[in-house]
Amino acid sequence: MLLMDSNALLTPALTYYAFDICGGYWNWITQAATAGHVKSISPVKRELRQKDDQIRNWIDFHAADLFLPDNAAITNTMGQVATWATSNGYTTAAVAEFLSKADSYLVAYAMLGQHQIVTLETSTPGSQRRIKIPDAGNAFGVSSITPFEMLRQHGVRL
Repeated sequence: MLLMDSNALLTPALTYYAFDICGGYWNWITQAATAGHVKSISPVKRELRQKDDQIRNWIDFHAADLFLPDNAAITNTMGQVATWATSNGYTTAAVAEFLSKADSYLVAYAMLGQHQIVTLETSTPGSQRRIKIPDAGNAFGVSSITPFEMLRQHGVRL
């Protein structure tokens, strides 16, 4: 299963896959979520619902199919992610930001269910100022792909 990061939904909605010009992207995500191929998690939902905009309205309408319920089993993997983040030379601010956002939970959920993460973030090895999903995922054997790779992987034509 693929787990979608906030930016894999928000950036397309605000730019190249805007609702008014590329409804096919959103229709496919809805279908893939219903089929269980694509999901996201509650912390991503909370991040995306902060503004009253089109993405919030779309999420509210499709939340039941797209977002996984909170899972108590995540506690153990979250602990592993937090330990990794605090012991790899990142700044205190970078660790605090990473652990307070959905990013750390995405990595933990992906570890728990052996999922891939769909994100627009790119790896920045050696950077100590920001923890990126691909770098944290790599530490735990979790791969990440872009929304474009997700579409290609599933043979989607818009």
